[in-house]
Amino acid sequence: MKEKAVGLWNRIATKENKQIAKNVLLILLVSRLFYIFIGCVTNSAFGNNITFAKMFLGGDADWYIKIAEKGYSLSGSIKPGDGQANWAFFPLFPVSIRLFKYIFFFLNYAQAGIFLSLIYVYIMGIFLVKTVRLYKPDRLGYFAVVLVYMGPYSFYLHCVYSETLFMMLIAVFFYYLKKEKGNINNYWISAAAAMLASCTRIVGVILVFPLVLQMYLDLYEGRITFGKLGSFIVHMFKNPVKILQVFLCPAGIFVNMMHLYYVTGDAWAFRNVQAAWREDGAGWVGNMIWGFFNNIYAERYWIPLVMILAIIVYVYMLKCRYYSEVLFAVITLIIPFTGGVMSMCRFIAGSYVVYIGLYDYFADKKDLKWLAVFLAVVMEAFLIWLWFTAGVNAFTA
Repeated sequence: MKEKAVGLWNRIATKENKQIAKNVLLILLVSRLFYIFIGCVTNSAFGNNITFAKMFLGGDADWYIKIAEKGYSLSGSIKPGDGQANWAFFPLFPVSIRLFKYIFFFLNYAQAGIFLSLIYVYIMGIFLVKTVRLYKPDRLGYFAVVLVYMGPYSFYLHCVYSETLFMMLIAVFFYYLKKEKGNINNYWISAAAAMLASCTRIVGVILVFPLVLQMYLDLYEGRITFGKLGSFIVHMFKNPVKILQVFLCPAGIFVNMMHLYYVTGDAWAFRNVQAAWREDGAGWVGNMIWGFFNNIYAERYWIPLVMILAIIVYVYMLKCRYYSEVLFAVITLIIPFTGGVMSMCRFIAGSYVVYIGLYDYFADKKDLKWLAVFLAVVMEAFLIWLWFTAGVNAFTA
């Protein structure tokens, strides 16, 4: 047992991995200081009086902290007309905060959430570097980390939001999905990551589709041929381990549904309560395009622009044969339309794979790459200013 543990540590603590860990940590610290700096500037210039702790606890963070501390509300505790309830938030993230608080008992729940979110983001950055190096082994890959840590909508990663855990799980999922496989068991890590992701955000359920697609691509040497679909189905039924790995992916959401049925009597409470967060006609893309030319200081009017840029990136990725990543990204893009598009930018940034596409395009374009970083950081500074000045209302109203 000791020898296995030592062997595992030696595989993890390689010279390359140590260097990646150091550089990613440096980028993360710089990005966090940048975020705090913008917060201090807005405090000074606009008299916002935002406390240091509150910089990391905006928006949904309060919901997650309260769930971690007090658990989910029983159906009888919600008064008629209250509208929003904490059933909309998936349990794995607040549960992990509670466990972290239990281990580090000297922290309060808010502090535990801040530190744990930072750890999740750090691990995600490490796996992002390792993933892009699978595609471009001759490149360092840190440009991708700069984009995800300091690009548009990265402020969600500096707050106590479920995106921190979710994006870490997606990073693990795609790294082991794309890593060269020696046998069938290599899918287990991706399947486990997908299962945990489906208990973190509803989008995690979608990971079952890129897993199945990647199984198909691995079987037929990366080629998509509809004529092989029948033989692929036969192959799957002849390999019960793969079937089990596929069914493991969405298991997390069923755990959440059973829990909600116990708490509220409604297994679909997470979906039904979403009506309290939906917007009126102002959430439609056409109105946002019109509104963009009248009020660029409301974040929601930037949504069409971000959507167009994301679609361009996904088309490029499809051309470069990132089939599994694009499948996940496209379905993620569709989901916000089921309840209004106010969260569209959050879904796009939180899908993670857009950064793989951006890295692939800019990796070999040195001058253009740094221009892209400059523009991304400037846009993020503007969004952080909105976040601190108008709070979450700037992103929902």
